[in-house]
Amino acid sequence: MQSVDLIGTPRPSVVVELDADGALARLESAAETAAVAAAIGADPAIVVVDAPLAVPTERGQRDVERILAWCDVPAFPVSRARLTSVHGGLRGVDLVEALASTVTAAETHPDLVLRLLMWEDDGGGAPIDLADYRARWLGVRAPRYRPKGPGRATIAGIVAVTAILARHVDLGGWTPTASDDDWGPIRDAAILDAIICAYVAHRSIHTPKATLTIGTRARGRMVLPVDANLRGRLEATVARLSAEGVIGDRPT
Repeated sequence: MQSVDLIGTPRPSVVVELDADGALARLESAAETAAVAAAIGADPAIVVVDAPLAVPTERGQRDVERILAWCDVPAFPVSRARLTSVHGGLRGVDLVEALASTVTAAETHPDLVLRLLMWEDDGGGAPIDLADYRARWLGVRAPRYRPKGPGRATIAGIVAVTAILARHVDLGGWTPTASDDDWGPIRDAAILDAIICAYVAHRSIHTPKATLTIGTRARGRMVLPVDANLRGRLEATVARLSAEGVIGDRPT
C-alpha cells in the first residue's frame, strides 16, 4: 500500500510504502505528476492521498467536508475555485487521471487520523455515552506541524507527530531532519503526511473494521480510521444528511 502527500504545489510530493507488517519500506520524492504516478506504479493494494482527488463543484463544499464538520472535524471547503487560487491547480485530480486504471485511490484527513491515534493511545475505542464522547473528542487536537502558506513548518509539532506515528508504524530508523533551514522541516512535514496516509492504507487492508469510507469516487471519497464512537457518529451523520437531501453519499 502506498500514500502520497500532494499539499503545496511548488514542493515535491512524497510517496511512502509500508510493508505487510506496517514497516516503512520505501520513501521517495517526486515533483511532477507523471513522476508521482510512475513512483506509485500499477499494482499497489491501495493508494491513499493527502489531497482532493475529486472536485465536482466550482464553489462551495463537497459532501465529505459537510459530514466531517458535523463530527467536530474542521475541514476546509474543497472547490475548483479555491484549489486554483490557493494551491494553483487540481493536483490530486491530475494524479488520478495519470494513475493506471487498476489503481484504487482515496483521500484521507491527516489531522483526524492523528486525533484518532491519540484517542486510542489514551485508552479510547470502546463505546461510551455520546455526550461524554463528544466532550472528550473536542479536547483531542493534533499537533500543528505543517507550514502555513510560504511559512515554516513547526519543529516541535514535527517531533510530536513523529512520536505519535512511531507507536503505530515502524519508521525503520527515519527521524526528522536536524536542519535549521526552512526546507528541511517542510520536507519532514510532507513525509509525515505521507506516512499518515500509508498508515490509513495499511489499516484499511489489515483491520478494515477499524476504518470507514465516506463519499464516492466521483464526488470525493475519504478513507478514515475510526473507533466505535467515531464510526457511530459518522454513520448517523451521513444517514441524517442524506435523509435531509444535504448530501448524496453513504458510507461503505
